Amino acid sequence: MATPRAAIRYAKSLFSLAEEKGAIDNMEKDIRLLNDAVQGSDDLELLLKSPVIKADAKESILVKIFEGKIESLTLEFIKILVRKGRESILPAIVDEALNLVRQQRNVRVAEVKTAVPMDDELRSRVSAALKNLHDGEVELKETVAPELLGGFQLLMDNRMIDASIKRELELLRRQITDHDYEPEF
Repeated sequence: MATPRAAIRYAKSLFSLAEEKGAIDNMEKDIRLLNDAVQGSDDLELLLKSPVIKADAKESILVKIFEGKIESLTLEFIKILVRKGRESILPAIVDEALNLVRQQRNVRVAEVKTAVPMDDELRSRVSAALKNLHDGEVELKETVAPELLGGFQLLMDNRMIDASIKRELELLRRQITDHDYEPEF
């Protein structure tokens, strides 16, 4: 799904304000906490999207949840979002703000899908291999996808390496079905 333009503008505003105040690290910590809270709670996500709950009630609830846990700059930003009726795009704003922080710090995100969870040794080998592909830091996102059967899929910078057993079986199936069998005599 495409990021709404408003989310991009709000994320840039938050980032610029944090940069101006020298609080990028605090802002990053806050938006990661917001991201975890929204992704970890269906109720919070429903609250943000609900057209039935009034803005002042939403603001009050969000202040009670996050006051003392995030910096005042981020809390005031959330209040402004609620007053403007833009709280429903908060998850998109958070994603976009994290992307801006990553760009500033030359950090790339690599998503690794495996059939079973990676152990520490494999995780370190993958991280080392990815550092050879990129001069800066690499943030590794791990996903377990049992349908891969084995192997892995790696997605980084809009490029994908698919070394899964599922893909190999699909290629084998195509080879068998696309070619007519002609017995030799």
